[in-house]
Amino acid sequence: TGWITCAYTIYAQSFGQRRVSPTDANLIYSMQPLFTALFAFALLGESLGPTGYLGGSFIASALWIVTKGENNDKSSRKENILD
Repeated sequence: TGWITCAYTIYAQSFGQRRVSPTDANLIYSMQPLFTALFAFALLGESLGPTGYLGGSFIASALWIVTKGENNDKSSRKENILD
């Protein structure tokens, strides 16, 4: 069963990466710890301690800062093209 799950995850990852930009793929992979914590809470009933919440907030804040900067870069590029 390990072969099947490993093969599927590698296939699914390469399938998805072909359809999104490298930046978007990196942002999605950066959210893995957040998704892991959410699934552990939902499926296993686990809970986070204070350091877990702090780490999650750092990850979420970093992702927000990066995506906010990316949106500003895209809008400035569009303005330069129109000029």
